[in-house]
Amino acid sequence: MLPNLALTWQLSEIHGWGLVGVHTALHLAARGCPPLLLEAPAMDTLRPANRAALHGLEESHRHVMELAASHAGKLLHLEGWDVLHGLGTDFGAGPASERFRGRANIGVVAYEDTRFDSAVLERARRYDKLVVHSTYNHRLLAEQGFANVGLAFQGIDPEEIGPRPPSGRFGDRFVVFSGGKLEFRKAQDVVLTAFRLFQKRHPEALLVTAWHNPWPASAQTIAESPLTRLPPEIGSDGLLRITDWALRYGVPADAFVDLGFLGRDRIAPLLADCHAAVFPNRCEGGTNLVAMEAMGCGVPVVLSANTGHLDLIGPGPDGAPRCWPLTRQTPLFNPGRNRAGWRESSVEELVEALEAIHRDRAEAKARADRALAFIHGERTWSAFAESFVAVCAV
Repeated sequence: MLPNLALTWQLSEIHGWGLVGVHTALHLAARGCPPLLLEAPAMDTLRPANRAALHGLEESHRHVMELAASHAGKLLHLEGWDVLHGLGTDFGAGPASERFRGRANIGVVAYEDTRFDSAVLERARRYDKLVVHSTYNHRLLAEQGFANVGLAFQGIDPEEIGPRPPSGRFGDRFVVFSGGKLEFRKAQDVVLTAFRLFQKRHPEALLVTAWHNPWPASAQTIAESPLTRLPPEIGSDGLLRITDWALRYGVPADAFVDLGFLGRDRIAPLLADCHAAVFPNRCEGGTNLVAMEAMGCGVPVVLSANTGHLDLIGPGPDGAPRCWPLTRQTPLFNPGRNRAGWRESSVEELVEALEAIHRDRAEAKARADRALAFIHGERTWSAFAESFVAVCAV
């Protein structure tokens, strides 16, 4: 029997948290046990089919909000409901978690800040159970003495993510894709430096990025990089001037395209036109949704062999590789103990991986095909939702 679950974060299809909520809600609703939403869903961001399947949740949300308004200032206990609390990287909870508690209270978290001081531990211990999305996060919590921790791997939706015929929009260019919000953790500085070297040898190479960061202030952390000391400027429109930043560090203007924010309907068509996707990330608390989408579209992928990426790298049961792992991983200087497991990828190794993909297209396709089978076979949102609901049981 499925539990009655209430979610404290917003459903949407524009970020990872929202997708976790959407696919959990779809799973529960399809089985006659719809969740209770404690934050208003962003229904206008959902694809029509998902919006139609979940529109009924709005009524129960309005009802509980009216109840909360009639008891302003009070902590409300939801009888018969287990509440899933979305937690930040410091295990801090959002406003809905301050208003509602359930029969059981489960903290859901993907974290990269590993500073487990007394305040962080106290916040983490408020929950009957914690659920994470990588073996990296699971191991760190076990090291802190947490025994009741569930693990559920995030995924892709095969209805929107999969191989497509290339459009030819980039002509005969060798297209390298890099995605993820721009910040030190995502290592766009490593991408820029490696691509600059690669492009000098292969003038037909084109770097296509989706580095939009809706929180431009957090992009300033890229200044920590030993490779790019200055972060992108923020334009008068409040957006990062990413192209200007890339050109400042030596990437030719005709070899760089930044696409900004990509809607869900644009991801697979874009990846169909890419020959490689690179993710030399310094840390992933989950397993990297953008990397999984690239793998799920059949693109040859390069992954840093650290943290959450280790759950994607493999190899598979037959021992054959399904990506190009960056194994020359240097620990970061970590005086604050807040970056356990973070690693610096080798620029030279990333260049070597791009050279290998460029040189041997047959091997690139073989690895990409194995990654495609892995993602579509084991890492779908439906598989995630089933395991996630199961591990949330207390």
